[in-house]
Amino acid sequence: MKPVYKCRVCGAYTEEPVHCGRPALLLMDGSRRLKLSKLVSFLLRHGPREACLEPDEEGWVGIDELVRGIRECWRNREAYQWVTREHILALAALDPKGRFEVRDGRIRARYGHSIPVVYRYEPVENPPPVLYHGTLRRNLPSIAERGLLPMKRRMVHLSSDPRDAYETGRRHGPDVVVLEVDTGCLREKGIPVYRAGKTVYMAPRVPPECIRVGGRRLR
Repeated sequence: MKPVYKCRVCGAYTEEPVHCGRPALLLMDGSRRLKLSKLVSFLLRHGPREACLEPDEEGWVGIDELVRGIRECWRNREAYQWVTREHILALAALDPKGRFEVRDGRIRARYGHSIPVVYRYEPVENPPPVLYHGTLRRNLPSIAERGLLPMKRRMVHLSSDPRDAYETGRRHGPDVVVLEVDTGCLREKGIPVYRAGKTVYMAPRVPPECIRVGGRRLR
């Protein structure tokens, strides 16, 4: 990931080393940014108690509470003593997928939870005609039978960018296939689609008849 800087003139967080015509202050190099992003994603989506955090029903925790949990309670806390409130704010502001939402001194993951959370997103009236989901080719027989289900997550995650879907699928193995989801088909079946990030959408399920591979329907 790119380093994160803070502009010395306007105070904006940026990935550019020069901002407002002056050298910006380095906040995190790319390695630290990546490690912190993975840790915050894990804590907010899956394991808040591992950093002594107690999210509310929508997944919100205080930013100061998150910093304290990382520095004092997380099992590998010695490696994160450098983390401050500003690092969390910069991470959220520049996340390329909009994974995090900050409001009133609190932060939450917008999507991806395995812990119980209540999503209060409004359904998207006109989502992109096609959304994408990356998976391993060996999963196709079960998907053709049952469709896409949330499994350990709260929702099925879809992307408006096929490259993002491919990269997501590649986390689980090299033999990746990108599925095409017909949102018009979802609408006909009364299945809502929610927007959760910059390119990320969610649905409670995707029936096999709404899925195509290489332009051909699974069913």
